Amino acid sequence: MDATEATPIPAPGVERKIGLAWLALAWEGMWPRLMPLLAALALFVAAAHLDLFGGLDPWVHTGVLAALAAGFVGLGWWRFRGFVWPVRAEAIRRLEQDSGVPHRPLVAVQDSLAAGSNDPMAAALWEAHRRREAARLAGLGNKAAHPGLARFDTWALRLVPVLALIVAVASAGGWRTDRMMAAVTPAFPPPPPVVANLWIAPPAYTGKAPIYLDMAEHDKVLRVPVGSKLAGFVDDVRGRHAPKLVIDGKETEFTTVSKGKYQVESVITEGNKITLQARGDEQAAWKLHVIPDLAPTIEFARPIGVDKWSTKIEYIGGDDFGITGVQLQIRLHGSVLGADMLDEGEEPEVLRVDMPVAGNSKKVADTFVRDLTAHPWAGLKVRVILFATDALGQKGASTPETFLLPERVFNDPTARALIILRKQLTRDPKALRLDVADGMRMIQNHPKSYRDDPVVQLGLRVGAARLAASPDKPVIVDTQKLLWDLAMRLEQGATSDAERAVEDARQQLRDAMQRQAGDEEIEKLIQQLYQAMDRWQKEMAERMKDPEERRRMQEQAEKMDPNNTITGDDLQKMLDKIREMAQNGDREGAKRMLEELRKMMENATPMMAQPGQRGQQRQQGQNGQGNQQGREMMNQLDRLSRRQNQLLGESEREGRQQQGQRGQQGQQGQQGQQGQRGQQGQQGQGQGDPQWGQNQGNQQGGLRGQLGDFMKKLDENGMPMPESLGRAERSMREAEDALRRGDPREASRAQRRALDNLQQGMGDMAEQMRNNNRGPGNGQDLAEIEERERRSEDRDPLGRSDGNYGDSVDTGTDKVPLELDRQKSREILDELRRRAGEMARPKEELDYIDRLLKTY
Repeated sequence: MDATEATPIPAPGVERKIGLAWLALAWEGMWPRLMPLLAALALFVAAAHLDLFGGLDPWVHTGVLAALAAGFVGLGWWRFRGFVWPVRAEAIRRLEQDSGVPHRPLVAVQDSLAAGSNDPMAAALWEAHRRREAARLAGLGNKAAHPGLARFDTWALRLVPVLALIVAVASAGGWRTDRMMAAVTPAFPPPPPVVANLWIAPPAYTGKAPIYLDMAEHDKVLRVPVGSKLAGFVDDVRGRHAPKLVIDGKETEFTTVSKGKYQVESVITEGNKITLQARGDEQAAWKLHVIPDLAPTIEFARPIGVDKWSTKIEYIGGDDFGITGVQLQIRLHGSVLGADMLDEGEEPEVLRVDMPVAGNSKKVADTFVRDLTAHPWAGLKVRVILFATDALGQKGASTPETFLLPERVFNDPTARALIILRKQLTRDPKALRLDVADGMRMIQNHPKSYRDDPVVQLGLRVGAARLAASPDKPVIVDTQKLLWDLAMRLEQGATSDAERAVEDARQQLRDAMQRQAGDEEIEKLIQQLYQAMDRWQKEMAERMKDPEERRRMQEQAEKMDPNNTITGDDLQKMLDKIREMAQNGDREGAKRMLEELRKMMENATPMMAQPGQRGQQRQQGQNGQGNQQGREMMNQLDRLSRRQNQLLGESEREGRQQQGQRGQQGQQGQQGQQGQRGQQGQQGQGQGDPQWGQNQGNQQGGLRGQLGDFMKKLDENGMPMPESLGRAERSMREAEDALRRGDPREASRAQRRALDNLQQGMGDMAEQMRNNNRGPGNGQDLAEIEERERRSEDRDPLGRSDGNYGDSVDTGTDKVPLELDRQKSREILDELRRRAGEMARPKEELDYIDRLLKTY
């Protein structure tokens, strides 16, 4: 019988002792096998602390680690190949042997009676035997395990790894986790990071700068307009798959350009987060706020007005990113034409007028003035709506306005009859078409009513025939235009075409200025206006040859204010001023001048020096001749002042340069060059560049000569000589002498005194002109001078009043600038353009100059 399988021994503490015996047997069998493995591990740790793995090639390091790992696993298998865990019987036997008790009591107490179990005497004896053996179990005890390493390692080599580990840890300054990590981790270079170059480009019409996405700025809030384009490149040479761009769960995979290089383009319409995913992980993320593009708004700034025959509409509009277009839609009011006058499915006619807009303007405030009397709806009630369009094509509409479209008043009876026929054709072309054709034939049969004009006769005949033959809409439209042209010919003669050409050229020029057209286009349109005006003047002169026409125009002139009479010289001067303003960048002023030109042509008597008024004009010319001469002399004195100011600036620059050279020479002297410093210091305190001094002296002398000629001219004309001009001449002489000596500092002081005296002389002359005011011409010009001086503090660098954008055209506060103002404005503009072309200037200064050029 196997005693180990019997019932556990009831003696207390015996099972614990058996367990300790089992552990001693297991340790004695395992430790001799485990010791070589621990020694190898100790040697590895010692080598790591001695940094023996440092500097190895990553691949060599990897090979060494692999070899050590394989050797360690192989050694462990070799040592433990015959190892078996001890069993319970071996532990019991080991406990009995350690205790030194005879007859194996542990086995006896677990044994059972093999035979005679039915014999009471035998059972009693067996039980007594077991009790006696159980009493002996109290003396059992465990002894320490004895692996017997000395039998295997007689030279005690097992202590070498321990000593090596102690020495290595001590030399490393203690336990070094970093060296342990370096020993088990080959120093392979880290994989190149994912490099992303991404940006968001807002739509061009928004005027916003691109936004660059920095991978380091996680969760940064990006405020971008709707429709912005996200684009960029990603470099990922280690990535197995193309990166992805995720916007609120919507993935956009990058396009492969080459190995490891990818690009992407995506339009942002909505979303709250942008994520860049590469190598199966999130590389960067940004918060997103999409700015919506709202529809523009536009409204009438004032009620629609009528200036004689012209329709005047003032409006104001705005958009978050800019208005690109404004359109005026006019249609007949519903009460004029009923639904029964339209065919089924036919839309009512709409007159659309596109208005110019300067680029993408966030706020638009302008005035629309057009002569719409030529339209067939003239004299009828119309409904007007303004529409504003932004870059996305979104439209905003104004509140509708209803008004009576102005109608031209015709004095000629035949012209009035043609206009009545035109109105009938407009109101009901289907029912009254034949009646209008009969009316045209009736007028055509009375040549005296239209002064036997062959053009009118032919037009009536052809128009009546076409209208009677066809009811098509193009024929009706052509007939309406023909009736208007014939009525205008009878009312004003051939000059009506010339007037329309002038008005068209004027309106085209104003529209071009409104949309900020280029200088070349503006110049071309100005030339076109010149030609149209020249044609109009020639045709007016031809009309003056007809005695009947001359008599009629003289009668018309007598009924009007003589001050409203304009001449060819007046028109030419006004056109020249408009051209100069446009060239100087004052396009708002040029637009106001164009509007004044329109009013002059509408309200004034269009006569070029009529015979009855030539004497009066000649007398006014003589009265204003003295003032014109005085103004020219003021302009000449102003030019002298500007030239003196330029020479002063050059002298001051030369003085600063010489002072800087002396400073450098002083520093050189402090470094040990005492003799050279004294010699150069004497040269610096003496004369500068002789050639420069002679040139500047000659220029200053020439300017002094011009001042002398000016003073002689004043004396010849009998005009009083301001004393300040004499002092200016003496100061110029002193400046000339100083320049020839090469002393720019003394010259600049004299030039500054000369400039002050010249400016004082200008003021003295202006005061004398005010005191000697004689005649209407003088009063008008001096009023301009006073107005300019009074408002000089409220004007911008180009001589224009501030804050006049979007105001009414005819405010009465902005006067036509004088020659002095225009010349100064031109000089300022040229200087700004010159500085804008110098790329060496700081970026902040160049940006500021660009803003000035855009504004002015």
